[in-house]
Amino acid sequence: MNLRSPEKTFSLRLRYMHAEQLCTVIDVEDREELVRIKNFVTDPVFCAFGRNEHSTYKDYEAFLESRCFPPTRDKMKIMLRELNLPFYDPFMIIEKTEGRMAEDNFWIRIER
Repeated sequence: MNLRSPEKTFSLRLRYMHAEQLCTVIDVEDREELVRIKNFVTDPVFCAFGRNEHSTYKDYEAFLESRCFPPTRDKMKIMLRELNLPFYDPFMIIEKTEGRMAEDNFWIRIER
């Protein structure tokens, strides 16, 4: 498996990490709704999109939401206020929380 990161050609790059291990590089071009991924692990449990090697923009949006508290969560407005966010937006939440969840060691590094 080639462990070098692909050349960055899209405006946004997310590095999906497990502790300090790079699992998946996700390159995104929001305007055109384009997504390219490169997995650095073979176990689909550690890949951002599981076994899906050809992720769509909808898959990317679902992935972002999966790394946030749900929009229907009780006291969501209080949580948004604590994050200093005006409304629920998964990307903005991940910018603040790095997509960290209490139940696992995955997180996301955002590069522009």
